[in-house]
Amino acid sequence: MTSPRYTRQDMSVSARPAVAGSRFRALLVHANPFQRVTPVPAYGLERLRTAAEHTGAEIEILDPYLFAEDAIGAARAAAERLQPQVVGLGIRIIDDCIVVDHPAANGHGPIDVSFLLPEIRELRRALGEVVPEATFVAGGAGFSACPQECLEYLDVEWGVVGAGEDAFVAICAGTPLRQIPGVVRRGEEQGIDAYQLVFAGPTQRDPIYAPANSFPVRTRIGCAMQCAYCTAANLMRQHVNGDLGAVLDEIEQTVDYTKGRGIGRVPIFFADDEFNLPDERHSIAVLRGLVERGLADSITWRAYFNPTPFSAELAELVRETNGLVSITVDSAAEKVLAAAQKPFRRRHLDDLVALLTEHGVAADLGLIFGLPGETEETVGETIDFVRALPPAIEVAYSTGARVYPHTPLSRIAQKEPERLVGADDPTFLEPVVYSSPVAPRELARRLDEAFADLPNVSRVGVAYRSGSRAMSDAYRTVLSPDGKSSWARVLEDAARPGGVQRAAAEALAACVQVAVWHGRFDLASVAVKRLLAEEEVPAPMSRRQLRLAHLAYGGLALADRAKSALRR
Repeated sequence: MTSPRYTRQDMSVSARPAVAGSRFRALLVHANPFQRVTPVPAYGLERLRTAAEHTGAEIEILDPYLFAEDAIGAARAAAERLQPQVVGLGIRIIDDCIVVDHPAANGHGPIDVSFLLPEIRELRRALGEVVPEATFVAGGAGFSACPQECLEYLDVEWGVVGAGEDAFVAICAGTPLRQIPGVVRRGEEQGIDAYQLVFAGPTQRDPIYAPANSFPVRTRIGCAMQCAYCTAANLMRQHVNGDLGAVLDEIEQTVDYTKGRGIGRVPIFFADDEFNLPDERHSIAVLRGLVERGLADSITWRAYFNPTPFSAELAELVRETNGLVSITVDSAAEKVLAAAQKPFRRRHLDDLVALLTEHGVAADLGLIFGLPGETEETVGETIDFVRALPPAIEVAYSTGARVYPHTPLSRIAQKEPERLVGADDPTFLEPVVYSSPVAPRELARRLDEAFADLPNVSRVGVAYRSGSRAMSDAYRTVLSPDGKSSWARVLEDAARPGGVQRAAAEALAACVQVAVWHGRFDLASVAVKRLLAEEEVPAPMSRRQLRLAHLAYGGLALADRAKSALRR
């Protein structure tokens, strides 16, 4: 049986049936089931809506996996109410990329990667049943890595590859889809080669998202590297810097907005592939701009960095602006670095570690064991490197590399099928993992033993299948009419050891932030009291500050209750 078709292929978007006299309507759906585990702002969709505001279109962002227990039902209800002419599916990721969640298989097979496209396909089908005349357009980072494969899998006719701001403006203006740069059609040859590298002005953030997992800010799009396993390798080193003034304006607006919601320091994630490539001039300019605008004391930030170039000037600016350097290393072995097409060598990595230590810069480091060229000897080299690192540097590692379509690793994988585990999918859309010299679980067990005495070293990430859903539960609870009855359970889930990637105290602090952000001071007061019961509190908080916050939130909650009583 063939899948039903919900799009008409020969009509422009503006020709869709609409209520007489109504504005153009678009529903932008954050099609990201991983929101249940790690809620992040729908930044790409926020950028689209900001860019298209001047068109006068009615644009609604929906995040069903975060804000509804029944994501499909919530999406159907939103589509029924809005009756959009266009439904945009923002596909940020197609899987969780956690190759080994637990070294023991536990009946889950050779790898633990959770494939998310089946859930997204069900979401698309449900929306198509409610608004069968709407035009469906896919987009997002995950989609753009393998657009034609995703269009076919999801039964969607059109997609936007790369930055979608200009394309979405044209869609809202009624431009026929086939005339819009960056738009690709299912079954045609054009795919990742249609990638658009464009920037719009400062993003207007959706007030629903608290900065519990930081606010993303893009300063550049594209990547100057071609790492073998990375989907950005498909861009062939294309990249564009954002306008410095627009980037700083966005950060300044975000700081002002966040402080107005009762949050002190604003956590920022610079969502660039590598913050200091192709050179460090752009990143230095951004950080200098933060200092010149007086924003450095109002933020903390994190970004991905290549080990080179990285000067003492950049290190000082990172420290001065409260930054954290996430070093995308992958291996400390020359042979593996060369096979992975990394643009640095071991000496650059050693020099950077020394520089960061000298300047007191906070840093963490990411590794992937099992890449092409990995042998027992190279595994040992990287283990020795990790054991010699300063204990202040956090290390997260994974075993095996997810093979994504069209990447250099996919071509290597075709020649070395004996190194593959996972799905039998020659397109590599479904999860397939490359691992050398042994299978991922065996490699994970060896590394667990090798690093057992190092508290600063752990396996990477939060898995979709086992990750705590305390943060998404916190959002739903604070947004419910009452929420008090389930708040204690949310806090206990957040504090459960090993339940989330962050420590219990940090998870509880995030719950406080979500409650404060949405004006639920009654729940914030309870969360602060629970946080005070922990042995440690997150830096830079102090117990004295938390006690004062407990009193303040309690007072604000009483004031809210008094206002409600007067209104009644």
